[in-house]
Amino acid sequence: MNSPQTVTVPSHSWFGDTDFRLTFPAGWDIHVCGCEDAPALSSAQIAAAFDSPIGTPRIRDAARGRASAAIIVDDLGRPTPAAEMLPYVLEELAAAGVPKAETVIVIGGGTHRPLTEEEVVKKVGAEAAANYATTSHDFMAGDLVAYGSLEDGTPIYINRVVAEAEFKICVGGIYPHPSVGFGGGAKLIVPGVAGFATIFHFHSFSARRGQGNIERLKPDDGEESGATLIDGGVRDHRDVAEEVAGRIGLDMIVNCVLTSRRQIAGLFVGDMVEAHREGARFAQRTYGTAIPRRLRQEADLLVCNAYPLDADPIQGSKALWPRQYFEREPYTVMLNAASDGISYHGLHQQLPWPQYLKRRVAADATPEPAATIGGRETLLVVSEHFLAAEFAMKHKGDLLFRNWQTVIDQLADKLPADATVAVFPNTSIQILKREEAVAVGA
Repeated sequence: MNSPQTVTVPSHSWFGDTDFRLTFPAGWDIHVCGCEDAPALSSAQIAAAFDSPIGTPRIRDAARGRASAAIIVDDLGRPTPAAEMLPYVLEELAAAGVPKAETVIVIGGGTHRPLTEEEVVKKVGAEAAANYATTSHDFMAGDLVAYGSLEDGTPIYINRVVAEAEFKICVGGIYPHPSVGFGGGAKLIVPGVAGFATIFHFHSFSARRGQGNIERLKPDDGEESGATLIDGGVRDHRDVAEEVAGRIGLDMIVNCVLTSRRQIAGLFVGDMVEAHREGARFAQRTYGTAIPRRLRQEADLLVCNAYPLDADPIQGSKALWPRQYFEREPYTVMLNAASDGISYHGLHQQLPWPQYLKRRVAADATPEPAATIGGRETLLVVSEHFLAAEFAMKHKGDLLFRNWQTVIDQLADKLPADATVAVFPNTSIQILKREEAVAVGA
């Protein structure tokens, strides 16, 4: 009897970054569709990016004479290894003469929950957490600074620490995003450190003007966002975020592109538009994933791994992009560690975090019905930590499994003995392309 086949994928971003082993029946035809990827940068290469910023003076020159600074970083919902970049930022600010006591690290989580002290250490590093003030943005805070409105009516309310800082810098990552093309850049301002009214308008009204389009970002001809144009010239979310960031005086960005194992593959320091666009072009190549034509036509099963966006389960939808590329409506399994265990997005709940915790269903006590696979249209989610009650609210009609083997045993009874399987190790950041010339097995 032939032995089962094994594929290893990364899992548990921020919570161990471990390997997850997938076993398949011996006769199945397994295809691992990885991204182009890129090698991790050395410390010397990271330093070089700070020495030669894009479109701006280096940080120590731009910040000279400023009496205070705010460094905005993303939260654990994003895989950005800010702790690897912050020492260089802090060294530059110190060289500029910005007082340590007047330098604050702001977790720009938008409408996400605040980080715990332990999580702040994970995100920014133990030394930065011990020596610099840190705070998590509260989008429902009453103490926000108003900047009027944009011409389209977007009201601008910004975190007071950020607004009052004389030097503002965003430290984040560049990842594919359905409404801005790529995250990073000014998105750490809106929605990162914006108030409820700003974020509500951004999500509810800006979305109707257009969407950031990954496929139209042109790597060689200088085009910028690749925004979809409707009726001859609507704007997209990124235009709004950058206009607000310009209004409040964002000075610089430090944005990374990651390897498939959450290391820094590219670092882009400088102007919030120029550096971001250069990083997005690099990301488009690095995250690019070709799907052979025959695989698109013949796949019986898709395995979509949410890593590196698998800490916060609300990001799970970003792991499902491959479904639209396949012709036979294959079964789909999403691997989502959901290490945070919940699916809180304050704009959706319209509740601040403390109230949400009080009103939340006693999820730990919710019984989990036995999951039995039916039709191919049902999404199958394998998650160790996604709470059953939260899953039921976010994934109506989908099935939750606690271990891989249960899923594969049920699928083995439904699929042919020579089933064709496509495995995407980093689906949440992979940029998929239809490859017509490459045959399965080539």
